[in-house]
Amino acid sequence: MQCKLVGNFVQHLEATLAPGEEFYAEKGVVIYLEGGIEKEVSLNGSGLRRLLGAKLSGESLFIMKLRNAVNMPRKLAIGSRFGLLPIQLDGETLICHSGGYVASDRRVEVNSKLSASGIFGGMGLFMQKISGNATVFLGTKGTPMTLELTPGETVELDEDHIIALRSIPEHQISVRWSFKNLVGGEGLSMLQVTGPGTVYLSPGKLSEPIAE
Repeated sequence: MQCKLVGNFVQHLEATLAPGEEFYAEKGVVIYLEGGIEKEVSLNGSGLRRLLGAKLSGESLFIMKLRNAVNMPRKLAIGSRFGLLPIQLDGETLICHSGGYVASDRRVEVNSKLSASGIFGGMGLFMQKISGNATVFLGTKGTPMTLELTPGETVELDEDHIIALRSIPEHQISVRWSFKNLVGGEGLSMLQVTGPGTVYLSPGKLSEPIAE
């Protein structure tokens, strides 16, 4: 499979599927499909907790499988509200901003999880967990930034800018409440993340609505 990101601030992804290859995407992100690509919509996850999480977080319950059913290469294109960040997963789990998943070159498990401690203020009471073996494409507003945290290294983050946390379990994340942050325009709380692990950040706030 050949995948290519096109554009700068506003991007789309073009993928060329060999015969029999499959691609997966969130419902509603397809720009075009060449003839010969079959669509199959299925429930992404199962169980009452998944249904409730998707309902309360506003995420789609469905994922599309796009399969090249003909004996020649076929192209497709998908888009997001702004940009796309590709991340290669090798059996790992990403903690993402709610609604961060856009597409992947293989099937992955996407779940909405309620943060029991309520620490993910700007990321929402729900966070998205993505796991599997695939290249996943996550939504971003602008060219993403990457922070590689060493063991014990700590950084404070505005939750609205977090695309994903990689190899950072929940016990390495805490919330710092401060009215000084609110006065300074940063929001009531900031997330404190401790390494080791990787942080992917969006220059633009992910929760801000797009002006009509």
